[in-house]
Amino acid sequence: MELFIFLYRQFFLKFAASAVYSWTMNFVALTNVLSLVALICGGTLLSSALVSFLMQDPSAVALFFLSYSLLIIFVSILIFFKTKSIGQLGLREGFLIVTSGWIMIALLGAVPFCWLSGFKWVDAIFEAMSGFTTTGASVIDSSLVLSDGSLLTGGLPSLPKGLLYWRSMTHWLGGMGVVVLSIAIMPYLGVSGKKLYKAEVSSADSSQLTPRIADVAKILWTVYIVLSIIETILLCIGGMSLFDAWCHTCATIATGGFSTRPESISAFNNVFIESVIMLFMFIGSCNFILHYQAFKRGFSVYWKDEEFRSHLITTAVCGALIAFFIFGTNFKDAAGRPVLSGLFNSVRYSFFQVISMKATTGFCTADFDGWPDFTKFILVILMIVGGCGGSTSGAVKHSRFILLFKYGVMETKKAIFPHSLSNVSLNKNRVDSETLHKVLTFFFVYVAVFTIGALLLCTQNGNDIITSITAAITCIGGVGPGLAKVGAVYTYSWMTPFSKLILTILMLLGRLEIFTVLVIFLPTFWKR
Repeated sequence: MELFIFLYRQFFLKFAASAVYSWTMNFVALTNVLSLVALICGGTLLSSALVSFLMQDPSAVALFFLSYSLLIIFVSILIFFKTKSIGQLGLREGFLIVTSGWIMIALLGAVPFCWLSGFKWVDAIFEAMSGFTTTGASVIDSSLVLSDGSLLTGGLPSLPKGLLYWRSMTHWLGGMGVVVLSIAIMPYLGVSGKKLYKAEVSSADSSQLTPRIADVAKILWTVYIVLSIIETILLCIGGMSLFDAWCHTCATIATGGFSTRPESISAFNNVFIESVIMLFMFIGSCNFILHYQAFKRGFSVYWKDEEFRSHLITTAVCGALIAFFIFGTNFKDAAGRPVLSGLFNSVRYSFFQVISMKATTGFCTADFDGWPDFTKFILVILMIVGGCGGSTSGAVKHSRFILLFKYGVMETKKAIFPHSLSNVSLNKNRVDSETLHKVLTFFFVYVAVFTIGALLLCTQNGNDIITSITAAITCIGGVGPGLAKVGAVYTYSWMTPFSKLILTILMLLGRLEIFTVLVIFLPTFWKR
């Protein structure tokens, strides 16, 4: 009896107290904002119904998108007005809204894959999460086992056009962030979006633009939409259909990687199209704040930015190195065609893959698994580095590596001159020690998470060490293709459900820069 009382006091009462604390979270605010995010998702699904009708899909496909989208819109509006008096929106609510928002839209986005093409739930969620997180890893090929036990014999081309459009739109929405889109219109509804913006876009310095968070979101989305329109026009000029041009624009500007063709960009075998996509992949990998500043002040702002200069120089040097090492070698493009690797083709294929991997887009024009090991090592490093802060690309981000390098140099100097002053700067602005500690912590946790993910993948049959490591790197970094069995010409369809689940979690962690997700698992997060 005494033991029972002891356990009651130590565990049950603490659990009850924790539950009471958890209800101090403003769940009304959470539900209200999530309904707004779901409304955006429903509106995009409604446009899929129109595309399905125009592209002459079977009538059942357009009818599904119409009914499903209207259901989401109706329920979202109902919930939104039922929870309109949301009260105070705090930082904890911001983190929880962002994390639960991404999980919610992935689940909503997975339904069309299950309903229209018979995907298993684990495959549908993997594909939807890969889309919204702009990872670009796919399970779709002719060997994919459907829920009824049959195979998706036609592969990607067999999917309805409306579904392919929705698949691409998950990239476009996820690129800048559904939550950022939400906070752009929340001021009109009497809601402050500052806490959400801090949780969603931690790497962008909003102070460079305007103190109003909603204005920042609107500016970023304006730049995003204008660039999307320009790229679509250029791809149409290059010979793509309007449907293909828009779908590839969604994947390019969002640095995602989903294509309407199983051979990716090599299916078009068009130098102009490849050049346009290279340009916009690079633009997508740069800080969108810089794009806005360049429009207002001129293009000189790009070169004045230390991160941009480093990003550009790294891309150029790595592209030249890989071009040198693949010159004269025999390899195939992503469509399986032999490539005559003269000077032009070496530069053409090397720079496309360097930009694609560093921008974490994942588009492929070459089967780079057949390249020399040195070049594959460079590509893996670029997958880890990623693009600039404030861009749509994933991975660690270039600015963090600049700070890590400078911090390492400073500590080396202090080993020789212990009394020297600490002075690490970025763009001539001194970086305080707290920021440096955050960068170090993020990098350590990032490496730890992908290492744990790779170890878990190694426990599954068929996952060799190269496949496991590069799959973990590409999914947490939002890249898509890796090496070996997840290389440029392969998909993730053959993996076990457990492997797909691990990779789906890594996608979410990587897209939200890890801490946004992990913080909600801390007991202190749920206390006053």
